[in-house]
Amino acid sequence: MRRFSLLIPLFFLLVSVGRVGGQGSGHEIIVTADKLAETVAQASEGDIINVSGGTYYGSLEIDKRLTINGQDWPVLDGDGEGTVLKLTAPGTIVRDFVVRNSGSSLDQENAGIAVEANDITIENNRLEETLFGIYLRDANGSTIRNNHITSKDLDVPRRGDPIRVWFSTDVLIEDNVVERGRDVVLWYSERLTVRGNEVSDGRYGLHFMYCDDALIENNRLLHNSVGTFLMYSRRLNMQHNTIAYNRQRFEGYKKLTQ
Repeated sequence: MRRFSLLIPLFFLLVSVGRVGGQGSGHEIIVTADKLAETVAQASEGDIINVSGGTYYGSLEIDKRLTINGQDWPVLDGDGEGTVLKLTAPGTIVRDFVVRNSGSSLDQENAGIAVEANDITIENNRLEETLFGIYLRDANGSTIRNNHITSKDLDVPRRGDPIRVWFSTDVLIEDNVVERGRDVVLWYSERLTVRGNEVSDGRYGLHFMYCDDALIENNRLLHNSVGTFLMYSRRLNMQHNTIAYNRQRFEGYKKLTQ
């Protein structure tokens, strides 16, 4: 009986370890980037996928709630076709990846990361050679934080927007570095927080349209054609921003939009 009594606590200890993270938390999986698509297909809601280096070529869709962490900067390479990464499941988290080489079609809005779900977190990623960088559509409550985004080497009007937020409320855009894009577009969205970003060498630094109740603070908008457009929006709180070295006076608006 004494031996049996010692086994009971050990059994409960093993069960507790398997449930770290609380009720409903998923499994933790480690793969390389080339195995990511098949791992996502087999994963369950709430799983954590740690991607250790490597390169995945082609487009990828995440259609279930997952946390996907990069380690040693794994690469998602769109190979010059379409959108590289599409997120369609609420609550998904993607961090610490290199996302590069989207397609070049403005009509199809090819992007590095396209989001079509609520409560998405995209943080600590590097986006390179993408047309549109991070594109949120109907993605309420999402976060875009600490990403470094550069666009394709095209004439400015042909570049996509490095960040575009479209019909998405309560979005946080924080501590991103955006270089050589077109505009950071924030349209038809309410209660946005745009804080601590640096946007340089583009057309319009921040381009607001029909966005009420936004907080815009501590951003650096440098060497753009126009620092910021605040259009058809109410109760915008803009404070402690640096807007400097713009290259185009407002009278050039028509020329810039051609």
